[in-house]
Amino acid sequence: MCATGSDHISKDSGTDTLSRILGGIAIAGCAISVACDLLGAALSERIGLVRDTISNLAAGQWDILSDLGIYAFVVGVLAVTAGLIRWRVSRWDWRAGTVLLVLLALDYALIAAYEAYSTGDGPQIHYKLVYFMGAAFPLTVLLTAGQFVEIERRLGIALYVGGVLWTVAAPFLFVVPTAWDGLYERALAFGKLAWFVTMGVMIWRDPDVVRQVPDEERS
Repeated sequence: MCATGSDHISKDSGTDTLSRILGGIAIAGCAISVACDLLGAALSERIGLVRDTISNLAAGQWDILSDLGIYAFVVGVLAVTAGLIRWRVSRWDWRAGTVLLVLLALDYALIAAYEAYSTGDGPQIHYKLVYFMGAAFPLTVLLTAGQFVEIERRLGIALYVGGVLWTVAAPFLFVVPTAWDGLYERALAFGKLAWFVTMGVMIWRDPDVVRQVPDEERS
């Protein structure tokens, strides 16, 4: 997909310090979130990785680990957002994708904070936040994939395929037997983290030299 007003990003540019920092934070945020989930499940006597969802862990004795993992992931999402914005791509789909990334970071922060500090007397917004994430994440992947086709064609195609597969697979979480829904949710989370890690790697590589392509050269 190539939108009007798209920019081409050179793959030959050098990697600057800020890009390495942002890329490293993105990757580290994903790694910490996985580590917190595994550690929380290992320490808990009643939480299993296969039968219990990540939300079950967040509501248990080791909820602090779950919240820490989410907050680390939020920082990683913001690092990815900043890194992609630095590429100064002017196409509308790219800009819309980066806006959704900011909203996703806010959504994840609310999931962690609201569940941690709510007394339970107020409105229960957990599922609404989860539904928003389920729609916004694959849309972000699909909106930004077009530019990656121009950077690295096979990567861009893989991102399109991954975004579609995640969109199709995510709703089945609500019909998976409870004995397996924890494993299924973590498989979806792994796919999500794979995208953010990929973005972290691309930001680390820093293809940030942008040239405006004349209208007659745009396809």
